[in-house]
Amino acid sequence: MKKGLLILSALIFLSSCDVWVVEGPYDPRDAFTGRYNVEEYSETYDLLTRYNVRIVKDADPYSSIVYIRNFYAVDVEVFGEVIGDRLTIPRQIVAGYVVQGTGRLDYGDVVLSYSVEDTFDNSRLVDFCNTVYFRR
Repeated sequence: MKKGLLILSALIFLSSCDVWVVEGPYDPRDAFTGRYNVEEYSETYDLLTRYNVRIVKDADPYSSIVYIRNFYAVDVEVFGEVIGDRLTIPRQIVAGYVVQGTGRLDYGDVVLSYSVEDTFDNSRLVDFCNTVYFRR
């Protein structure tokens, strides 16, 4: 009888306990940040270019902004907005280049399509690029 009461008491005690699991906030930008080897194909010039970039997060922990350094291999920094597994580069003018585009995560790599217009080039051609950022 005492053994039965002891087991019953233990069950009641254990069933009254709540288990709390506390996880840090999920930041989808973490999947994009890092250093990458880039293969960029220009549809306009039919040219394949290889270079390196780095993607870093904005300092605000509540932001969805990332910065791509050495974008287009011209040592400029553009910003993009991460929503889930998508990256949007809004239209922006940086160091005489008008850029805009979209991208997504693909098994740890970043696949981007964007356009670049060099405002200093008199031909005013818009370079349409398809790019894969391979994680180093």
